[in-house]
Amino acid sequence: MIKVKHIAPVVIGDYPFAKELKTSILPLLEDFKGGIPQDETNVKAIHTEWDWESENIHLKKLKIYLINEIERNFSKNVYNFLGSKEKAELTIPHFWGNVYNKGDYAQEHSHFPCAFSIAYFLKSKWYHSPFIFSDSGKKVRPKEGRFVIFPAYLWHKVPKHQFKETRITLSGNVYVK
Repeated sequence: MIKVKHIAPVVIGDYPFAKELKTSILPLLEDFKGGIPQDETNVKAIHTEWDWESENIHLKKLKIYLINEIERNFSKNVYNFLGSKEKAELTIPHFWGNVYNKGDYAQEHSHFPCAFSIAYFLKSKWYHSPFIFSDSGKKVRPKEGRFVIFPAYLWHKVPKHQFKETRITLSGNVYVK
């Protein structure tokens, strides 16, 4: 396998309803027990099921917002995906939570064959482990309410979390119907 540096658009923004989302979702993740075993995923932290809280109204609202951001920022890719002349329908069937305790990390990985992937900082401090794009070395510092949308083929990772307080994120995969 070889690695190639990609020049790909990455969208970083702040979710306008972050406070409301944090109030409703954070208690569910701070006390979360169970989920997917660490040896079955690239995330070596507490990891919820792949389609976690799919009926939660606050997460549905976030997903709609993120799909709109993808359509606004990646319009050429979305409207002409695989040569289609019609607008492609986007869906986020996989959306999960990650709770990083001291020593936890995410191994380098990509989300191919999905179209786009999402990372969202639900609970974090600016000095917590950054989200790193492996090919370019680009680091995204955590900030509560910040989202990162990127083409799913980009390799990324999270270094070991070095702090006592938890770093909690949401992640998602976007598919084109």
